[in-house]
Amino acid sequence: MSRKKGVAFIRGINFYRHRRITKEKILELCKRVEDENLSILKVVKTDNIVFEKRNIHYATVSSRIEKVLSEYFKEKVYVTSRSIKTIKLLVMA
Repeated sequence: MSRKKGVAFIRGINFYRHRRITKEKILELCKRVEDENLSILKVVKTDNIVFEKRNIHYATVSSRIEKVLSEYFKEKVYVTSRSIKTIKLLVMA
């Protein structure tokens, strides 16, 4: 199965004083969720994670990132993932 690109949108990072994090730290944390089915490609600003996935759902990617960030911040962090295809459709609308 081919790899598909997507973006994970993280809610509330670097918006509130208690959720400050650098781009480098976010990348380091997100790299922990990588495996043969998921690759983290880059971080845009600090709240958008570009990834490639195969054999897993976009919601699974969100859950993995949520887990590692929630552990880091010691509070629930919400993440929503969308395919690049969906994002392109929204831009063209």
